[in-house]
Formats: sequence, C-alpha cells, structure tokens
Amino acid sequence: MSKEYYARTWIIRGTRVADEVAKAGIPENWEKVLEKIRVKYRALVEADLRLMPYARETLEAARKIGKTALVTNTPAKDVATILGRAGIAGLLDLVISRDKYELAKPEPDCYLAAMRNAGTGPGETVALEDSPRGMRAAIAAGVPVVAVVNEMTSYEQPVGALMVLNNLKELDLGRLAASWPPAVSGKAA
Repeated sequence: MSKEYYARTWIIRGTRVADEVAKAGIPENWEKVLEKIRVKYRALVEADLRLMPYARETLEAARKIGKTALVTNTPAKDVATILGRAGIAGLLDLVISRDKYELAKPEPDCYLAAMRNAGTGPGETVALEDSPRGMRAAIAAGVPVVAVVNEMTSYEQPVGALMVLNNLKELDLGRLAASWPPAVSGKAA
C-alpha cells in the first residue's frame, strides 16, 4: 500500500475497515483485521510518537486566550496513551474522543459535542484541523477552521478554511483572537 493510497483512504476519506477488508477480498472478518491494525498502531505510538511541530507551543499560547480541546475520531483508550506519551494532557481543558459522539468525522457530531461540553458556540470556537475529514466536520458544525496541511493530508486541497498553514509556527493566535469573530458562512457548501 502506498503512502498516498493510505492517506487518501484512511486519513482523508476515512474509509471503514470493514469496507476495505471486503474490497481487498481478505478472508478474515473486519473485527480481526481492525484489532491487528490497532495493535500495530499502538506499537507505533509507543515506539515513535512525535507531536506535530509547534503543537505544544500552540496549545500553551491557546490556553492563555481560552479553552483548549482535542476533538478526535480516535478511541478513548488510544487517546489516553497518546496524550500520556506526548505529555500534553495538562494543556487540554477537554478531550472529545470517538466514544463521546455518535457519527465520526466528517459528520459534525464531534464538534457539536465539544461545544456542548465546553459551553461555547461556533462564534466562540476555532478548529485547528490537519485533515480534510476534520475540516468538513468543523465547518458542518459552523466552526471556523484553520487548516494545517501535513504530508499525509496534502493530497487534497483544504476547502472552506479561514486560513491554510504549512505548519503551526505560522499561526499567530494573538492576531487571530484580536480579529475575532471572522466573517465566515459557517456551513459547508
């Protein structure tokens, strides 16, 4: 499987494991394949977890302005492992993992759950997203998006973002906060 195929299938589209197993003609059931994927994923997290460059600094700066949250399609067990390894759990006011909402990204459920739990609305919220699926979820929830393109998401141009960055170092949160709220439509086309 090429890096581009992986990115387009799993990261950008968010294809279900069951669909990929059926498409590939793999004779195992999808639950067994999913468990094998999770075991490999956890091993990778344990062996080589790296934060996106400037993620810690961005979270530290964001906490000075308002609440911070992680909104993810990742299951709670894996999120706890990742946050523990990365040492950033203390920089997050709220964690919305996959078990806390009904429909996965690109549906807006995760961002709606985050705003409900934080006691905020779309006009008080900004999403920093590195995936097209996540961008679509945030925009569908009415949340303005700052897109941060990375190697795995560069295969699809960000659509509907307030701004597009190559890395988090380019983000000036103070300037963004000073110009808030932005003029955005709030819904995906």
